[in-house]
Amino acid sequence: MRFINLEAILPHIRELLADLQAAQQTVMAEADPKRRAALINNHQARWTALREAFETVSFGKCWYTECKTPGADNDIDHFRPKLAVKEDRGHPGYYWLAFDWRNMRLSCQRANRPRRARGARVAGGKADHFPLLPAGVRALAPVDNLNLECPALLDPTHPGDPILLSFKPNGEIDLSPEYRNNPIAEAKIDASRLGLHLNWPKFVEARLTLYNLIERTVERGQREAPPDFNGMPVASEAFKDSIRDLHGFMNQREEYSSAARVYVESFKHVWWVRDVVLRLPQ
Repeated sequence: MRFINLEAILPHIRELLADLQAAQQTVMAEADPKRRAALINNHQARWTALREAFETVSFGKCWYTECKTPGADNDIDHFRPKLAVKEDRGHPGYYWLAFDWRNMRLSCQRANRPRRARGARVAGGKADHFPLLPAGVRALAPVDNLNLECPALLDPTHPGDPILLSFKPNGEIDLSPEYRNNPIAEAKIDASRLGLHLNWPKFVEARLTLYNLIERTVERGQREAPPDFNGMPVASEAFKDSIRDLHGFMNQREEYSSAARVYVESFKHVWWVRDVVLRLPQ
């Protein structure tokens, strides 16, 4: 998960805003919950039209998992569910945000859709889930303050959330070490592990493969590395290739680039990883 700056999206969707606003006004004018839900569903094309712009800012990657799924369309997930909330059966859904583009996230189908992984006891996936931390006060109507909610799921558009996420060498997610013993950070990771399918087997397998590739690249670089920075001007092309490859894994265009950063940093005891690779601009 990388931070997604919503302001960077705005220039790409200006021509869609009027349609979104018109659909929202239509929904807000309907008092009957069933007819209102039907109106929301009937205007689905208004939010799916955002997909291309959302993919542009994340280089086609799911905002939650950083995977690419070229064989299937990404979903446009409503971060606050539009029609119902699993954690509150009496909640009408955040219908007043159904066409608010700031409430939408680009999600791969695996992160967004409910499914149970092999061997798991319960299904995961975002779907209509929107759990809150214990301190949160859920908004029930348009007049309520969303800032009081304290979402439990990690939000890629919140600058304080992606930094909580780290990764183990075996491919599973983890809490960033600097936030250990922070109950809020721990609760967010726990909720998101299943709620966003962050440890779905295919994601874990892909991150494990990435770790092994990074480990082999460091080993390849070590065989060619000069003893210190002073030897860099006469370094071999094979050594430079290792530096370029490690740097490339962390490029924001690449799948699982946040995991790659964590994995490369795990080799910072190697002088050229620490002093060269990790200091190159992204």
